Amino acid sequence: MLREVADSLRTQRSTLGWRQEDLAQRSGVAIATLRRFERTGQIGFKGFSKLLVTLGLADNFLAGLKPPSDAPTSIAAFLAADQPVKPRLRVRVVNHSE
Repeated sequence: MLREVADSLRTQRSTLGWRQEDLAQRSGVAIATLRRFERTGQIGFKGFSKLLVTLGLADNFLAGLKPPSDAPTSIAAFLAADQPVKPRLRVRVVNHSE
């Protein structure tokens, strides 16, 4: 997962046409730290945050951490959602006066 995240950020850097030196300067992350991150995926959270903000990915990252709005809010709700749905009964109105 660390490598996949590093690869995604490297791709975004390349898409912007930035060299590693450009991103390091813009973000305030040391060039050695950026190189290690892109090679191994290892970086501290503060440096990672700086890279996300500089690359314009912070909102996407934070959105990915939020549960979907339709996610169950408790284990009871989760288990209840797994129960089979009872079919609805249809009521047919018959007009006997015809």
